[in-house]
Amino acid sequence: MGTLQVLDSNLVLHLPFDENTNSLIAYDYSIYRNDGQIVGATFVAGKIGNAIKFNGGQNTCEISQNVFDLSDEFSIFVWINQNIISAGSPKKIIWLLNFSGFENYVEVPIQIKPESWVSVAITRSGTIFKFYVDGILIKTINHTGTLIGLSLNQDYYGGQYGHAQIDDFKIFNSLISKTDIEELMSEIKQITYYIDGIDFKDYGVYVSDSEGIVNRPKLKNMATVSWDNYHGESVDLNHKFYESREIILSCFIKANSKSEFISKVSYFEQIFDKTGTNRLMIYVNPYKPLIYEVYCKDEMAILKKWSDDLMIGTFKLKLIEPEPVKRILKYIRKDEATKRCIIEFKTIKLVNIYWGDGTTVFDVSGENVDLSHDYLKNGEYFIVLTGCIDEITNFVTNAIIIWNKI
Repeated sequence: MGTLQVLDSNLVLHLPFDENTNSLIAYDYSIYRNDGQIVGATFVAGKIGNAIKFNGGQNTCEISQNVFDLSDEFSIFVWINQNIISAGSPKKIIWLLNFSGFENYVEVPIQIKPESWVSVAITRSGTIFKFYVDGILIKTINHTGTLIGLSLNQDYYGGQYGHAQIDDFKIFNSLISKTDIEELMSEIKQITYYIDGIDFKDYGVYVSDSEGIVNRPKLKNMATVSWDNYHGESVDLNHKFYESREIILSCFIKANSKSEFISKVSYFEQIFDKTGTNRLMIYVNPYKPLIYEVYCKDEMAILKKWSDDLMIGTFKLKLIEPEPVKRILKYIRKDEATKRCIIEFKTIKLVNIYWGDGTTVFDVSGENVDLSHDYLKNGEYFIVLTGCIDEITNFVTNAIIIWNKI
């Protein structure tokens, strides 16, 4: 079972821009799912995971719905990186606020170094507008006019414009504070480990190192023929299948007494006694966790020295992922009307589906697989499809595709 994230109802648009290079969709990770349609722009390595790259004025990411009211409180946060362009490089970006009336506007320029990431934010509360750069308040204006539009523009330079990278774009229909902005900036966090939706640290267990989490598993033995009077061998390389994945986590447990140490060890070990697999989630990116359905086969041999003070024991946790090739989706339920996740596809190979709420469907295949699953509680769920993912065709879902194949 995966982590059930608390939904932020004030977050009305969230585009992490973590899609694959040539994706035509920028998924909205808010509960409203106002996905963006991409024309011309591409996805590249960004500040957090990937980012969207605009290569000129004809590149767009269009949201078809109005996501917030300009007359109410709102806040916008985004990471931006201006590209170096052939005619030179603009040195600033400009917030432009248009108000009703003739030439009634406000411009707030921001100096920016090309090829460097900077976070910018704007908030509105009543007639007060505040502008931030990297969490620092740079300007406050008081304007009583009716706001009819706003934009963040690149300084016009050498006849070229619209060259920039954008990452982690968020709009809130509420006022966020300077502290909130600093927290948004700090979401590039350290790696965290979860087992069945619970942080390892909640068990008093800390992970110092990991092996095998992104390694390609070993290939299964392939059909080979050794011919007389020929060098080497003939190998069937048209059918490549993988062995299970082995993950090794280097862990340690801390406790203040011998009895507390024994209790913590026992409690943690019992996690792996459940029937079926355990879900290991590793957050190397705040929005796209690595997910593994695993079991623990070997003993947890804990090395320790007994004392009456602080007890520390180290051990290697070896986990086996029996189905190492998978597709990972994310589904958001915000209310009763959005409880149902739909997945449709075609495959002749058997596929297993782990819905992320503790339920599973095994050995699914067919010409027209049409599956649906109703979630009982509001929240975010990560769905794992395992099997010969490359052989799935006609794939359609109302969930977000986090990893197409991993």
